[in-house]
Amino acid sequence: MASAGVRSSDTTAQPDSQQRKFYPDDICTLKADPSMVGIVDRTFYDVETHEPLEDSLIVSHVPVPERELMEFLNSGVPPKGYVFVAWSETSQGSSLVSEDDIELVDRSLEIGYLVKRHPKDTLSGTVISTSCKYTLQPVAYRVVDPLTGERGPLRFTTKPPKSSQSENQQPGNDHDGPALLTDVPAEELRDYDDFCEGDYIIYRQKLGIIQQVDRDAVLMLPNNTAVTPLNPYALELPLSLGSKTIVSLPNSNSNESSRSVPSGSGRSDLSVPNDTMFPGQYVRTTLKNLRRGSWISGNPSVDTPAEGYIVATPPVDVHVDWLCSNIFSVGLPFFGPTSEVIRASTLQGHATTYDSGKIPKGNSQQQQVKMRSSFTVGDRVRFRDPAGAAVKYPQFDRIPKEQTFGYDLNVFKIVSVKSEVTVLWQDLSVTTESSTSLHKFSGLENEVWPGELVMLKEEIQTIPNPNRTAFEPLAYTFHPGRNDSILRPKKVGVVQTVNSRERIASVRWYKNPRIELLHEGHVLSPSSVLGELGDEITEVSMYELTTHPGLVKSRGEMVLLVPERVHQSLIPSSSTRPSSTAAGPCLLSYLFPVTFTQTNVYLDHIKSVLVQSDWFKRSVGIDTTPLPPRHSVRREDFSLNHPLDWIGHIISLDVDGTITVRLGALQECRDVRVPLEKILMVLDDDVAAGSGEGPVDDMDEYYDEWDQVDDDDDYHFFDRVATVLSRTVEYEGGAPLDAANDDDDMWMTEEEDDEEVGTTGAPAVSEIELPEHSDSRDEKEGDRALPESAGKDGDKGHKEAPPALRGDRVNSSPPSFAILESPPPSDHHFISTSPTGGAAQRLRRIRKEYQILESSLPQGIFARTWESRMDLLRVVIIGPQGTPYEYAPFVIDLHFNSNFPNNPPDTFFHSWTNGMGRINPNMYEDGKICLSILGTWPPKNPDENWSPTKSTVLQILVSIMGLVLVKDPFYNEAGFEAFASEGDSRVESTQYTEKAFVMTRTFIKRALENPVLDFEDILAWHYLPGPVAEGESARPELLKKAITEARRMIDHYNSTFEKGPGEQIGPASPFVARLSLGAVVMLRKHISALEKILSAAEDSIRS
Repeated sequence: MASAGVRSSDTTAQPDSQQRKFYPDDICTLKADPSMVGIVDRTFYDVETHEPLEDSLIVSHVPVPERELMEFLNSGVPPKGYVFVAWSETSQGSSLVSEDDIELVDRSLEIGYLVKRHPKDTLSGTVISTSCKYTLQPVAYRVVDPLTGERGPLRFTTKPPKSSQSENQQPGNDHDGPALLTDVPAEELRDYDDFCEGDYIIYRQKLGIIQQVDRDAVLMLPNNTAVTPLNPYALELPLSLGSKTIVSLPNSNSNESSRSVPSGSGRSDLSVPNDTMFPGQYVRTTLKNLRRGSWISGNPSVDTPAEGYIVATPPVDVHVDWLCSNIFSVGLPFFGPTSEVIRASTLQGHATTYDSGKIPKGNSQQQQVKMRSSFTVGDRVRFRDPAGAAVKYPQFDRIPKEQTFGYDLNVFKIVSVKSEVTVLWQDLSVTTESSTSLHKFSGLENEVWPGELVMLKEEIQTIPNPNRTAFEPLAYTFHPGRNDSILRPKKVGVVQTVNSRERIASVRWYKNPRIELLHEGHVLSPSSVLGELGDEITEVSMYELTTHPGLVKSRGEMVLLVPERVHQSLIPSSSTRPSSTAAGPCLLSYLFPVTFTQTNVYLDHIKSVLVQSDWFKRSVGIDTTPLPPRHSVRREDFSLNHPLDWIGHIISLDVDGTITVRLGALQECRDVRVPLEKILMVLDDDVAAGSGEGPVDDMDEYYDEWDQVDDDDDYHFFDRVATVLSRTVEYEGGAPLDAANDDDDMWMTEEEDDEEVGTTGAPAVSEIELPEHSDSRDEKEGDRALPESAGKDGDKGHKEAPPALRGDRVNSSPPSFAILESPPPSDHHFISTSPTGGAAQRLRRIRKEYQILESSLPQGIFARTWESRMDLLRVVIIGPQGTPYEYAPFVIDLHFNSNFPNNPPDTFFHSWTNGMGRINPNMYEDGKICLSILGTWPPKNPDENWSPTKSTVLQILVSIMGLVLVKDPFYNEAGFEAFASEGDSRVESTQYTEKAFVMTRTFIKRALENPVLDFEDILAWHYLPGPVAEGESARPELLKKAITEARRMIDHYNSTFEKGPGEQIGPASPFVARLSLGAVVMLRKHISALEKILSAAEDSIRS
């Protein structure tokens, strides 16, 4: 077997002229004018960018054929070979350009991004550190007199347009502009302003996201006077585009948005609204806006043109969406509005914006993990240490505030960037690469990387949630059935190395993990503890491994942490036993929509479980400072000076299971290693989109009631909230939340009773003085021996029992369609719907559909309905040969609702993957089927939609068989069809196909061991051996064929090691050229299970 530690030969793949050249957020320059730098906004390949164009300034800086341009303007999708670029200078607009007309400067790769050296490599890696160096251009400068050495008057880098009255009022005759500062590291820079959209902000121990900043603008006019206009948003950017064609202007009427503006006189007077104000911009407005403004220096004059330079953009109001509080603070209220507008003057000096660009001091820069800053070309920045920068960069001329009316104009525009990234590859090698030499990789569902937590699928136990009817903080967000069961993985480990080509991972296992996953794996129980990592390392098939969102953490993610010290009032004085299955760590977006108060209720319940755990008591310091009296001002201020060590971002996932978090909100940031148990919540990327308002919008009326509860400590906050909410919140159907069985102990198993919360210790947080990196590792020589797990029986506890189906009871081929007299099966997904009678016209249409099915069903599709419920239909589709779905049965339930035939029937796919992922991009584990004819996917052609008069159920079924269950299902993924024609993403497609083949072998086992009700005769005839009536064709015996084909593919895998030099060998099957070792491991297990079924079926015939 090829060892996971040896790099495969795929990394030597040569550049392909067909491979994609650009990704969104790539930085590029225009070849015809290298001074024009822009950011790729849309590509042909990235479907998430394919939205209708908003009104914006679009300019043709280089010629584009009219057909391609009009196609783009109509659809918003760049034609193949073109990209849509937003230029760094706002007045230059955006352009559709050919890929051949631009040159790649830098690729934006952040920590945690997945990359490949070449799209056709199987080996992928994770970015674990970045190093960005910027080229900066001052927005203002002063020229040095070569004779006297003195600095001249203030000048601005942006020049007024030729039509401007102030064009000739710039002092001197400087054509060169200011000196550029080059190779400036990202960690030396910060944003030009204290408050910016998208920043995390911490104020009074509350965490929020800045959604908007209202600003003033300070203008310096040509006569050196200064004014703050009455309406800063009435400022406009003058355009100076020469003879270039303006394709569209912002705020145009829809019928004019794609109309070109002719060149000629008057073009130089064009202006566009200035949506983003920056210091150094040259802007225009109206005289009225200036005269009614606030004059800082000078007075209004009729001779003063209504144009000038922005000197400063001081913030006025900050719009914040609050996410949560530091739930371990005391004396501060945990309830309040979710959205708030706060004066910037109130926040300044009292609020902290989270700074992910900070680096701990005193550590070796070569070993330090660096985050890529959010800065890109066109952004305005300042130096963190201006005095130090003036020494390091002689070109930096610090402009005194006296020359800029008291405002700091030492602002720089980023004009270029070059970055290198450090990559941890799946084989555990670490390299540093130029970002432009790498390709972004989206990853596959079952792909894993070193440092990731994984579970062994067959060792996951599903048990009923003993507290499923009790009140829980998620009650106002989720249906209670969402948390009916608990997942208990018995085998949890950390990935060490990965051989992606062979789909094999080396995993180091925890000795005795006590992990419980709630809400179908989305939530981690707060009583969970990983425990001690053992020495056992095994190689397993990647198809044997699984992950769940509640357990997985990623580099770059923002997280909430248990602080290093908490106040003693948070520790319960009496022994209580809060439910450990009601709430737990998860992605915050999983709770959406949720209010600020609701999130705090949720976090407070987690806290009530954690504070009683043994590891918490051992590793968290206790503050015994006496609390000020309740209701005093000093009590509210008690926690304000506590360190902001409860929020950070993950910078490393080590192969020893520890998670390294950087505390970027501290004045002097530092890195700490924390165990999984100390992470309260992950603030994922979807959080920045806004939390919205939760279903319980009327919680304000309870704020006073909570506040009036006279309790001497803060521990019982959740209890008070639960008391109030439980009187008002009900489940669907009217059952109150508190209608639970109080005797929860009756649900406890003997094992649970023995396992008290927190009996297993978690390691304490350890501060990192110097990051440790291993420069060497043991490499194993590759061999073709199977992993240890390959020899284990995949069907533990399988009992030798008579087969559920008997082939000898069916001797002829059942009809493809039938109407049954028996009642419909109880497991039909729509059985609980009320029978829809409806108009005679609708019933006639249903009968017509059935007549079509009876006469026209193609081979491999079988349908059944019932006389008592003609509105229900069940279909079994046997996967077509030559695809990864061959021989596997797929069950789909349909329901003709009251809107049929105006709308297509409801559908539900029975996924038998047990939460292990999709078998097809169009067929979801929750039963959803994505097809344009079903109205679940937007069509490219309107004719693909459901038509009440033309479309039929037969079309739906044939579409599923012919368009979904295909040879290369990977390309069914939204946007991926673009790759199919050119053979790109071939590696991902091959791996996806292999995964689909391996997973669907279990569908055969499932259908034969747990027969699909009312399809027993069909399954027995098509899969099992048995008698054949006279005149009938031979039985298909698909079970035997599936076993034979799987064995043949395994033999093909083995033969690839036996071929001589230059000897060619054909593909393993029409859909897979060669199986991976990981697939062989799983396939052997599946064959063993299927052979038992076949053997039992043959025995039943002989008996």
